[in-house]
Amino acid sequence: MKKWVLIFCVLMLSIVGCGKQDVAESYINTTFIVKERIEDTFDYKVINEIENKNSAQKIINIFKNVKWETNTERRMATEPDYRMNNYAIWITPNGDRLEIINKDNSNYVRLTLEKSAELFKVMTRNELKSR
Repeated sequence: MKKWVLIFCVLMLSIVGCGKQDVAESYINTTFIVKERIEDTFDYKVINEIENKNSAQKIINIFKNVKWETNTERRMATEPDYRMNNYAIWITPNGDRLEIINKDNSNYVRLTLEKSAELFKVMTRNELKSR
């Protein structure tokens, strides 16, 4: 009996281990749709559709390698400046950093200056400029 339980456990672990998909892999075939808020409205317009694997991989790497605050309740003063798939993105008041909330799980991150500039460039094809 113990032998069968052990075999069952090993089999289940191997199935679960093989079935686990890395977060980055789940976005590989995803198109990132970037929408920008139309000034003084609650409406958004599509400004970029990121289908290029290199550009998509840059986004994935940024999101994968930052320290997200998990399950936070953040209340922002304004609507997001940008929306990208399930992410709401704000430019900080100084105009030099991005703050992001994952709408699926309420995770939050404020990117570094470098990562903000890199993500903004991929999203909009423009430079992030301080105000």
